[in-house]
Amino acid sequence: MFTFETRLSSALGMPQAGKVYLAAVSGGADSTAMLAGLAALRAGGGFSLHCVHVEHGIRPADESRGDAKAVEDLCGKLDVPCRVISVAPGKIASLAASGGPGIEGAARIFRLRALHRELRRIGADWILTAHTRDDVLETLLMRILRGSGPGGLALMPRTRGRIKRPLLDFTRQDVLAYLEERGLPYRTDSTNADIRFLRNRIRHKLIPLLDNYFPSWRSSLPALGETQTLTAAFLAAEAQNRLPWERVPGGVPSGKDAFLRLWETDFFNAPPIVREEAIFAGADMLATQGPVKKDREELNRQVPRRAVVRRAAAGSTASINLGSVRFTRRDGFITLENGARHQWERGFSLLIKKTGFYTLKGSVLGRARGGGLLIRVRDAGSLADAEPPSVFCARMPLVFRKLREGDRIIKTGHARGFSDILDRDSRSKYTVIIVAEDSEGPAAFIGVEKAGRLLVISRDAGNASLFEVSLETETRLSGNEVFGGMDV
Repeated sequence: MFTFETRLSSALGMPQAGKVYLAAVSGGADSTAMLAGLAALRAGGGFSLHCVHVEHGIRPADESRGDAKAVEDLCGKLDVPCRVISVAPGKIASLAASGGPGIEGAARIFRLRALHRELRRIGADWILTAHTRDDVLETLLMRILRGSGPGGLALMPRTRGRIKRPLLDFTRQDVLAYLEERGLPYRTDSTNADIRFLRNRIRHKLIPLLDNYFPSWRSSLPALGETQTLTAAFLAAEAQNRLPWERVPGGVPSGKDAFLRLWETDFFNAPPIVREEAIFAGADMLATQGPVKKDREELNRQVPRRAVVRRAAAGSTASINLGSVRFTRRDGFITLENGARHQWERGFSLLIKKTGFYTLKGSVLGRARGGGLLIRVRDAGSLADAEPPSVFCARMPLVFRKLREGDRIIKTGHARGFSDILDRDSRSKYTVIIVAEDSEGPAAFIGVEKAGRLLVISRDAGNASLFEVSLETETRLSGNEVFGGMDV
């Protein structure tokens, strides 16, 4: 117990007297131990301590409220001021559709907004989060499997902006041992056992194998992270020196928004990896332009996918959306501008939060008259009359939106894009590609032919609600045939 609190005090740094700390507490083991340790150090350290708990509104209400109640009870016992901030149900899913970050990314944005607002409200010096060494290892494994570059493989920083992570040198066993000594209960997220999530597959399947057959991995992987941290810093400096972006005031080509540019010849004379890093640096600059305070930069940062950035850096396309920004080769310049507006103003989104019937109007599918997409949502147990060619499984809330660069589904155990599944000739038949996305990411690709037929490509099945998709024609109610689809 003494060792845990002493190490925690050392991680906070000096001086602590007079500081105001805001602890982000979910109710899980790590954040519960951090809060208890901070409360024990408070008097001797001379700092003030507050707690905030964010309800995201994307899990069952009884479980979510149970977490909040547990945090409030713990704060009462520890005499720590506590505030619970609830995000209205559906807001995170709506942002995931309109802004393109995905459900988990949208939840993170809302959580960070809540934390920074509370930091300013109470005048705190630091937000403290409870990421542990195990989180670092799991994140590194996830990023290795996803093919991240040096920046993604760099170690999680101890501080970033106004966020401090004092438990990065603690293992989960350290945390559990401290909680047992203090006799403190903690909450367990029911989704933590669901191995359809990549982090959970790594935690419950891959890590036990590594511990059994390659026990030194827990020390060698952080060494890799340290090397990649140095590599990322070198590449960032090299990109800044060789490819500095010029900020151009708003007007051309993006209307009111400022954009970035550099000479095309300079860009393509640089090594490919430096070009890629320059694009990432430009995306960061655009994310933080305007009246954004430094401690809020994290809220606006959406990192483009490395695979899409590589295509842009290779010069294989004249213009491409990178998610948060748009890359363009124009008039001898490489330009970067905020891409979300270009991408989503032409798009659409349909948010589904409960069972029932929903319709995407024909206009959003590019149809002049009628021909909407009818979506039936029902419980997973109601399968007796389901037609497999037009169904897929997903969790609610669910969002329907247009396909964007980098969308992938897990098919036969592999992440596949729409273009990975169908060849060019087959893809050309579909005038609109719709993505159905839940908290795990894209659940299905739905191709809509001009003639009215559907193609439903679903990810690997799991325990979730059943979604049935069919085409609604102008004469549907008069008994005309409704075309189905096929699952591949």
